[in-house]
Amino acid sequence: MSTKTPTAPVTAQQSYPEQHALPRGLGLITSIGPGLVLAMTFLGTGDLVSSSVSGANYGYALLWTLVLSLIARAFIISSIAKYTLMNRFGDTQILEGFHRILPWLPGLMATVALIAGFVIQATFLKASAIGLYQLTGGSWGGTWGNFVCALVVMAVTLFMVTRKRAFVILEYFARIATVAMILAFVYALVQLGHMDVGGFFRGMAFEMPPNSADSAFAPIVVASATIGTIAGNMPNMLYSGFMKDKGWVGPRYRRIQQLDLIAGMAPLLVINLLFWIVAAEFSRDNPGFVINTEGDLSEMMGVIVGPLGPALLWLCILLAAMTSFPPQSRGFAQLAVNGIHLSTRKGKKWLGRDEQDPLFKRIQIGGFIVLPLLASLPAAPNLIALNIVGTSVATVMSLPFIVVGILVLTSSKKFMADYAVNKWWQTALLAVLGIIAVVVGFQIAMNIPDMFATAFSGE
Repeated sequence: MSTKTPTAPVTAQQSYPEQHALPRGLGLITSIGPGLVLAMTFLGTGDLVSSSVSGANYGYALLWTLVLSLIARAFIISSIAKYTLMNRFGDTQILEGFHRILPWLPGLMATVALIAGFVIQATFLKASAIGLYQLTGGSWGGTWGNFVCALVVMAVTLFMVTRKRAFVILEYFARIATVAMILAFVYALVQLGHMDVGGFFRGMAFEMPPNSADSAFAPIVVASATIGTIAGNMPNMLYSGFMKDKGWVGPRYRRIQQLDLIAGMAPLLVINLLFWIVAAEFSRDNPGFVINTEGDLSEMMGVIVGPLGPALLWLCILLAAMTSFPPQSRGFAQLAVNGIHLSTRKGKKWLGRDEQDPLFKRIQIGGFIVLPLLASLPAAPNLIALNIVGTSVATVMSLPFIVVGILVLTSSKKFMADYAVNKWWQTALLAVLGIIAVVVGFQIAMNIPDMFATAFSGE
């Protein structure tokens, strides 16, 4: 990885910089990458499972949370990208900006990244293992079958992330997984043969369902896990590292970055809507059917599609998790190591070349690929409970720092080039998202003890 080249302070007279020319034809498709890789990692943080859970248990009533989350998330990620491309100092990582606000903040965020990253990676690895185990028969190895599959996934991941062109591999895998998951659930929707269009639009109008005694989690908890608490989701911060891997450094890449983010978020919205609609329509045809385990999802697909249904479901779970586990091992390691380097004397010599520090590989491989194997042991909690707990805990830990930090950085000429400072409406929207995220985060925090009890009860 090349070292960061300092840039001269931006003068007030400097106009908006000339943008990198957009490729045409196939070149445009192959140039899109960081946004899709990042978007597909969100599937592993719960979009497949949480959208299906919400659709089956609550119909269309919480559908607005899905659309709102993706719009808000795209805005937050775009703000992170804007800082890393258009700041006054040549910073290429968001934590470098946080360090300019509070010198101790990158150290705190590195700690959060290590803890939250492990929880989220454990969810991804368990999901990958379950998907692979079921696709290979689901009846071998006894209680250790999932663990053996987790070892296989771990080995494949190690192969992927240790290649010289690791990010290119991750880009192509994300594209293939996107197409496969869309086709699988389009086929399921066709097999259902109907859709409640009126219910769909009511669900877009901020409808909230009552609590259900049959569901393991209250609607607000499921909603917040689906939303990713709108703005404060820790994986949002990985985008600046993915852009750097792509070679997008400096303001001239802003236009292609914005196109990249839209191209990544659009298929994510389509996939999530398909998951939700299929589950909601099935629930309408089968009153009383709820989903609290991944086995319930498999049963749902079996009824809809027939014998092929469970295999499609397990394939989607495997693909969703495998588009998350390898890239986020790299992304979380980048974030954690950069935070450590910014907050320690010994680490400052590695700034601009974080990945050359041997600590990077130790954290990536040890902390975010090998250690998550613990989640695949026979006594580990079920996938859906672990997913919701992991998403919620990570959000509560990172929420205020991400939202407030981005608001401060992008709204001030002290940090941003004059042409890149937020417009008044952008600052207002960030403030509104921050307030909503803090309120929802507080609600999640109040539910965390019960969520842990559910996740680790073994039920």
